[in-house]
Amino acid sequence: MMILIRKYVNQPLWVLTWIVGLAVTSNVAQAGNNSLLLNGITVVDTRTGSLSPDMAVLIEGDRISAIAPVAELAGSDTTQVINAEGKYLVPGYLDMHAHVTDLDVAAFNARLMLSHGITGFRQMSGSEQLLQLRSEGKLVPFPDAPALLVMPGDVLIGQIAKDPEGAREEVRQQQTAGADFIKAVDLHPESYMAALNEATRLGLPFVGHLPSTINLFDATDAGMRAIEHLGPRSTILLGCSTDEAVLRQAIAESPPEGMPMLPDWLAWLLRPVINHIVERTLTNPYIMSDEAEFIQMQRLVDTYSADKCQALAEQLATTQSWQVPTLIRLRTMEFGDADEYRNDTNLRYMPEDTRELWQSVSEDFSDDISTRGKESLKQFFELQKKLVGVFDRAGVKMLAGSDVGGGWLIPGFSLHQEFDLLAEAGVSPLKVLQMTTLNGAVFLNKETTMGTVDAGKEANLVVLDANPLDSVQNLHRIHAVIRNGHYYSQAELEALKNEH
Repeated sequence: MMILIRKYVNQPLWVLTWIVGLAVTSNVAQAGNNSLLLNGITVVDTRTGSLSPDMAVLIEGDRISAIAPVAELAGSDTTQVINAEGKYLVPGYLDMHAHVTDLDVAAFNARLMLSHGITGFRQMSGSEQLLQLRSEGKLVPFPDAPALLVMPGDVLIGQIAKDPEGAREEVRQQQTAGADFIKAVDLHPESYMAALNEATRLGLPFVGHLPSTINLFDATDAGMRAIEHLGPRSTILLGCSTDEAVLRQAIAESPPEGMPMLPDWLAWLLRPVINHIVERTLTNPYIMSDEAEFIQMQRLVDTYSADKCQALAEQLATTQSWQVPTLIRLRTMEFGDADEYRNDTNLRYMPEDTRELWQSVSEDFSDDISTRGKESLKQFFELQKKLVGVFDRAGVKMLAGSDVGGGWLIPGFSLHQEFDLLAEAGVSPLKVLQMTTLNGAVFLNKETTMGTVDAGKEANLVVLDANPLDSVQNLHRIHAVIRNGHYYSQAELEALKNEH
């Protein structure tokens, strides 16, 4: 997530780490046969939730070549045959909000994701250099790494897009550099709308955070493609408050302070300090909050109107905009010093310096936020979770993403935590499965190649031990993963987690 200051900081070590991975042949990627046959498996239709039991699925190369009843399909003498009776087949999982290439041990973290069934991700931060490296095929740490599906250029913040014309020019430059979409985080309202309108004019998807100074439907009407993290903070939930008008007036009179805009020479001179501050803030932004924000947060909780929220959700469902809740990211921020995160045994997979950073920021959260502020954060999270349930029932389009790269978010594990939180919000098992498979394909306009288990589509699949439509818990019960047609057994997936 250090992309926010990349224009002023030398490229970090992870770029070298990622590129070096190209020179090393991964010993976890199987040579395998050219064809693979899954016999007796139940194919799950992610469009309808229907099940087709006792099927044979033939994979040749990196594609599904045929699907038919077991008695009607056989491979060649060299086909690898897997007895998959009692198993369920679904498309590979997609983490639709990730910062994977920002991690210092990119290849290892890509293995962690693959071991959890993640075969593709939407990269949410980039740069001109990264776009160039991608065009040269240098952002693949090992052959079967999860696919980097799309990537933006530099995230738009005030320092990059200081005024409306600067924002429009940055959008044009990113399109020229090959960005798949524009992501905005922290801009003056006029610059934000200028960038959004320019991206829409150019046919470039515009996603990101929605400032509290901009009305939700002004953004969606202008073509905003996706809103991340439910806003974040109060930006969407303001529309669910009986005090909305008063709160919006207060925000208009005293808008939240964004990142300070510095002269370029000063930003360059202060880059070590900026680096340190931004790194800690992005780990958990709430360590920079004051008591006034928590008071406003509590007011939103106390003035929540189910009727207003329902009306907002119904209107949002009629737009072309998507929501990427990242509930696990919201929870790890709002429960920033929770023992369940500080003592998570899976932290052993993370680099020591990352663990130390997360623990240090957690201590700041514990020391600097009042007891009342922490209680407001907990109640606010429950409201955010409730909002996801309302959106789901209203038919708002949603994607599963974990914001891996933030504090307490361990690659692979974090998306599975997101599944559980979506279930707690009331999202059905089928809908959760769709959010991490089919919906991503629809969002990316890649339905012809991914999102369902069909002949002709990419052989990126997850074999499950139990029916994922019965319980979200069954999405965790991974028996095998197929990536680019290569079959990874449970033992091999476990080995992926431990390979350094």
